[in-house]
Amino acid sequence: MRESGFEDLADLWQDGEEGDREVFEVMARRARRRGRLLGYADLGLFVVLVGSILSSVFMTPNPTTLVTAILLLVVTVWLSLTRRRLRQMSATLDTSDPATFLESSVANAKANLRRVNLSLMVIPPIVAMAAVFKGSQRSNGVIEDLPRGIWEWASSGRAMIALTVIFLIFLSVVWSRRRLRAVLSRLESLRQDYEEESRRDVGID
Repeated sequence: MRESGFEDLADLWQDGEEGDREVFEVMARRARRRGRLLGYADLGLFVVLVGSILSSVFMTPNPTTLVTAILLLVVTVWLSLTRRRLRQMSATLDTSDPATFLESSVANAKANLRRVNLSLMVIPPIVAMAAVFKGSQRSNGVIEDLPRGIWEWASSGRAMIALTVIFLIFLSVVWSRRRLRAVLSRLESLRQDYEEESRRDVGID
């Protein structure tokens, strides 16, 4: 899925300081709205994953499938809660003045980047656990037959479609990471420029 970004926040001073407070409010509302939409998407994905895992366990109950299902559920819950905590950083945007707004924008961009890095880190082991989970269903939980079950699942049409979608999601997250790193670099540069400008203004006064 696409991560919410802060590209607009990197263009803060194109129109000067006149009306900055109003512009900040608009940007903050937009960032919070994106955070809520991302939250709904995460919740929908969480419900689908948990529902699929539980229904599959009841259909083919065996020790291997049960253990793998528990691991998948634990990782899914942990990932959802961690992403939710990082996503809630959008609610901390402070529009009281340009300096604090930039500071909170940098913090939000860093939280977004951590969320993207977390997704990149977790996707491969989740795919591996899902393959073991589906393979254990086809092998009826027999460890010796697990490689055969994984191969049968991976070579099925449904698995190929699922793996293709996951691969595209992975590429999208990689792109999001690159974009967010660029946005964060621009925001930090703007913050430094604003701090230097503020110090010069104080010196002139």
